[in-house]
Amino acid sequence: MSWYPIGRPIGTTIYPGMQMWAVGIFEVLKQVPTTKVPLPFIPPLRPLAKWARRNGWLFIPEALKSKLEIGPMSVNDICCMIPPWFGASASIFTGLLAYEISRSVNAGLMATGIMAIIPAHIMRSVGGKFDNEAVAMTAIVMTFWLWLLSVRTPKHWPIGVLTGLSYINMVAAWGGYIFVLNMIGVHALMLVAMGRFTSGVHRAYSLFFIVGTLGAIQIPVVGMQPLRSLEQMGPLLVFIGFQVLAFCDFQRHRREKMKDPMGTWEFVRFRIMMCCLMLVALAIVAALLYPTGYFGPLSSRIRGLFVKHTKTGNPLVDSVAEHQPANPRIYASHLGLPLDYVLLGGLVSIFQRNNGFYFMCLYGYIASHFSGKMSRLVLICGPIVSVACGIWCGFLLDMVIDPFLLLLGKKGYVAPTATAPPTSADEKSSGKAKQGKSQKGKDAKPTRRNERVAEVELEEWEEESRPGGAMQLKRFLKSSYQQLFPGSSLEDAKKLRQDADSKVLLVLLRCALAIAFVVYMLTMSEMSSAVPKYIEHCKSIGQQVASPTVALLPRMAVCTSSETTTMATSG
Repeated sequence: MSWYPIGRPIGTTIYPGMQMWAVGIFEVLKQVPTTKVPLPFIPPLRPLAKWARRNGWLFIPEALKSKLEIGPMSVNDICCMIPPWFGASASIFTGLLAYEISRSVNAGLMATGIMAIIPAHIMRSVGGKFDNEAVAMTAIVMTFWLWLLSVRTPKHWPIGVLTGLSYINMVAAWGGYIFVLNMIGVHALMLVAMGRFTSGVHRAYSLFFIVGTLGAIQIPVVGMQPLRSLEQMGPLLVFIGFQVLAFCDFQRHRREKMKDPMGTWEFVRFRIMMCCLMLVALAIVAALLYPTGYFGPLSSRIRGLFVKHTKTGNPLVDSVAEHQPANPRIYASHLGLPLDYVLLGGLVSIFQRNNGFYFMCLYGYIASHFSGKMSRLVLICGPIVSVACGIWCGFLLDMVIDPFLLLLGKKGYVAPTATAPPTSADEKSSGKAKQGKSQKGKDAKPTRRNERVAEVELEEWEEESRPGGAMQLKRFLKSSYQQLFPGSSLEDAKKLRQDADSKVLLVLLRCALAIAFVVYMLTMSEMSSAVPKYIEHCKSIGQQVASPTVALLPRMAVCTSSETTTMATSG
């Protein structure tokens, strides 16, 4: 409610998420009785832990307790432990984000480990760093993971509600929520441009925006900014555009049910007309609201990302070192070794090309661009660097482990049989209508063209073969590209991949290559020395940002107090 003696209304000028989490955890733990849970497997591990510490292993605790105590904690202890608690949560959600992009468990595990020790993240997750970013990093990664999960397939759209709730947590925790909002808005717009707009994407984004905005305006420091500030106007326009595109699809489905389906060019013209009407309506509304001062100006921090830091108009913002442009040394210190393998992780993900892959590319570009404008934003590079490097490391682990799993009975790759592509109910009705028209003597060329496009199977993120737009163009180009190669070459490639997983000699050869690769990496490769060196660097960064002087100050104060008392008594 108040914070003396800053001299400003704290309740309406600060992001309360960090404090709310601390109080919430405190109140919950008060209701938990003190409980001691025995850990019988810990005592046998103590000699091993002692040997590991003696041989230079890092991150091995000094004392392994044989009992886990659960119960009430003081507010001071909770505030000191919130950064590592939420840092561990952010690492887990980073692993889930990597899995959602790559669908590799090993990639998720590697991304979790990298995020746990990367200096860009550990600088905000050490004990005692009770700062907004400590809670916000978990909210950022969790919101991105839930968003990608909601647009994985058209059936996952209800997860958009959880995305909105996670975004509310982000808004309450840190002013960087604008980055999260615009990232999701730009990605949603990218899906439209790539022909991946479906009813599931529309519902997921609409739920996220409605739930998130309704929650954001409840935060006093935010208020009505999501509907007024220029830096948040883009996602609002995307939301309005999604409703127009959904209306166009609704009209197309209605016409199909009435046995009068829209042709491709008719649907394209209808969408263009509706989009033009939307732009005209928005221009009229903006012209009416602008003279009233409804739209707020860009904040000084946002202006600092696009203009020189000396021209933001706010001397306080201009003078902060974290708001200065970043230099290469910051990237080397805060990101280090994982940054060298980001490009390789991106190249590996090209073979997946799901919605998460394009989000990763977008996130990487935006984070690298804006962190160069403001050194403080190197913080947001930690998750994407961990994800990309984790995907590359997971790819190598998959290649090494997979042949051994095949020998143990894992089911290998099986070439898919030729089946008809899945079609929706609307496609079936559209096909019947087209068949009826062709029987009346219509030209058959459009039907053959549509059949050629329909030969391409639907992907998991697709709902139907929507007419017009980028989706139909991509299907046409893809089918035309496939026709350049003889059908036997595609069958041979599938058979070769199936033989690599089924024939024992080939599997044994892969095992031998995997063992040789591991031996090379552990003995002759530069990684055998680079990885321990990087881990030691991460540990040193953690010790530096831990600021031991914070623990020394109370002892100095106590000494001063005791000396004063002694002097007063002797006097």
